[in-house]
Amino acid sequence: MPIVQFTRFKTDKPEEMTKVVGRAKKIFEKHGAEFLRLSRFHTGHWAGELLVTTRYANWEVYGKVQEAVAKDPEFAQVMADGLKIAELQGRNIAVSIDL
Repeated sequence: MPIVQFTRFKTDKPEEMTKVVGRAKKIFEKHGAEFLRLSRFHTGHWAGELLVTTRYANWEVYGKVQEAVAKDPEFAQVMADGLKIAELQGRNIAVSIDL
């Protein structure tokens, strides 16, 4: 069952943050994430914020990717660059339910 992680960022520099997230995408997918996508909320309480969505095949893959990313010096730099221009607002994990 797929695992999806949602991470929200608030920034007044969305174009710069898009470039930073593009760098993160390559790293996460290299380590085994199925995908990393970036969206912007256009309505509601989070309007204007950015949403990073990553998907993993299962908990085992999620754990392996998180461990690899935590040890990846390139990702450490990406995260540092992102936090210079954006504020982490929240992170959630959702588990798919088979229908």
